[in-house]
Amino acid sequence: MTRVEHIQWQRKIRRGSIKKIVLAVVIYAVAILYFSPILYMFLSGFKTEQQAVSPSIFFKPTLETYKKVLSDPTMYQYLENSLFQVFFGTLISLALGIPAAFALVFGRLKKRESSGKIYLWFITTILLPPVAVLIPLFTWYQQFRLINTPWGLLAAYVGFHVPIVVWMVHSFFSDLPKEIFEAAEIDGCTKFQRMTKIAIPLARTGIISASLLVAVFIWNEFFLGFNLTGNPTATLPVYMARFREQQGQFVAQLSASSTISVLPAIVLGWMTQKALVKGLVSGAVKG
Repeated sequence: MTRVEHIQWQRKIRRGSIKKIVLAVVIYAVAILYFSPILYMFLSGFKTEQQAVSPSIFFKPTLETYKKVLSDPTMYQYLENSLFQVFFGTLISLALGIPAAFALVFGRLKKRESSGKIYLWFITTILLPPVAVLIPLFTWYQQFRLINTPWGLLAAYVGFHVPIVVWMVHSFFSDLPKEIFEAAEIDGCTKFQRMTKIAIPLARTGIISASLLVAVFIWNEFFLGFNLTGNPTATLPVYMARFREQQGQFVAQLSASSTISVLPAIVLGWMTQKALVKGLVSGAVKG
């Protein structure tokens, strides 16, 4: 290598390093900008109401607000309701969505195009906003006395989230080689055995991703919980709306309760981020 080539090579390395540094700075700046509302919410939980009303960078932190929120016994009731909805809502959505996705991929319908039409129906259901069906749903719930009951809210959550499970798991089942299932059928495996012993283990990454998304969606859901339940059966997002009264917004208490409510989702996402990213990248979001 000549001296001129060596100098040119060093210049390319420097340019590449500068580009990487600039890109890293931009990424960190965007990340800080995106995370700033969460950071502000977290810090506001350590302020008094007077300090939270007039935001300032420097303040004397206090646990008074967190003590006030955690000493409220009704918060634990709302938390218990949220955990109930998340656990059973995710479990039932998976129990209904996985067999439905398996039937759409490996089932034998009378008309071949029926499978695609049913799958398209599931996809379009995901796009349906809850406000579009609130009035008929509320009327139907009143008729069958499901208003202010945990089972009524659970039925709504399952109905809205089964299509998400079908959408994600269907993509993973479609990528599985059908020769495996044909061989299993020749060996005498029933459809249920093919689903439980072959399809589900091979598509476990997609199933984990679907369950995580459904759990987070149910945990964060506010609209249905606010309109279909009362105080005894409402979830944690509805509880946080209680801090807005005629006197104004209790910013510090709302920030503290919001921090407590987002912690489970953040911890769960952090613990399972590898499986979630792998599931999304491996084909769960393909058209």
